[in-house]
Amino acid sequence: MKFIRGLNRRQLLGRLAALPVVGSLLYPFSRARADDKVVDAVTGPTFVTKSDKADYARLKSLDLGSPKVAAQAAEMPVGKIGDLTLGRLMSGSNLISMNMHARDLDYVTSLATQYNTEERIFMTLKRCEEYGIDSIVLKNHNFKRFRLSKYWDEWGGRMKWLADVITTDIDKYERLLVEHLELGASAAYLWGGASDIWCHQNKKDNIVKAFEIMKKYNIPVGICAHRLEPIAFCEKEGLVPDFYMKTLHHDRYWSAHPKANRRFMEMFEKESPNHGEYHDNMFCHDHQETIDFMQDVKVPWIAFKVLAAGAIPPKDGIDFAFASGADFICLGMFDFQVKADVDIAIKAVARSKNRKRTWF
Repeated sequence: MKFIRGLNRRQLLGRLAALPVVGSLLYPFSRARADDKVVDAVTGPTFVTKSDKADYARLKSLDLGSPKVAAQAAEMPVGKIGDLTLGRLMSGSNLISMNMHARDLDYVTSLATQYNTEERIFMTLKRCEEYGIDSIVLKNHNFKRFRLSKYWDEWGGRMKWLADVITTDIDKYERLLVEHLELGASAAYLWGGASDIWCHQNKKDNIVKAFEIMKKYNIPVGICAHRLEPIAFCEKEGLVPDFYMKTLHHDRYWSAHPKANRRFMEMFEKESPNHGEYHDNMFCHDHQETIDFMQDVKVPWIAFKVLAAGAIPPKDGIDFAFASGADFICLGMFDFQVKADVDIAIKAVARSKNRKRTWF
């Protein structure tokens, strides 16, 4: 975190408190508090130091096609999803949505909201591309909150994005999908919350319907889930998506609650004040079952929540995901985390080249 090095705690908090609030989250599933102010996204960057300002200028003018930058980005291992060739480390978007999964740390969402201004988001995206992260998961409300199209139009961005179409109403699905495609999505997938909920409600046919709707648009199509059951259903029904997205992290971290207390729908219910029960703290309830099942699945697998929303150190979580069979990893990153995470991912792929599951 170079831009705050040398500041004491009081100075840092004072400076961060002076940053403009971007706005409250439009995403209905966020942890944002009701007292967050709603304002337009800022039109210019907010900097803490002169070096931070210089980095903004450098990134905005960075030519991604230059031989030096292209050579550096090419160090990222790649794989194919449909007709797309993508780096094996992808960017998540919860840090843009401010869906922080911060457990009981109520200040984290406000802190992230004040740090991740519109221009800071653009800096993060450009830094990702500089180091070979060439795809990101995005939702239509990310474009409503920030003027993300400016990144491609004004920053020379090339990043492809996978549309996370969020709804549990199958009658609204195609309209929302088209809205994402009109914004420029290169691929789309069924939101994991929908597939989980439809499985629980015994509405699995909606998974098939959503899949068939997406296939009409000649794009790579995926199925996402937090639970293994939707993936198992697709395999049983003979659906062949271009990719699966499934959470993957181990449960060897302090805030993980006991396996005996884990329930199918707890992620979508009111959080418990009991430390031994769910409290926005676990996203892969069945990691060993997932690993075992995915060994024989012949579809590219994007693992997400590999750090259990920050509870697992990056090297531990990234190594675990690739060694366990993931072909790609979707990871939410602040700008100051990008280079370190890329270095870890490149080495983790190399260490996992002889893993049990075939690479896709």
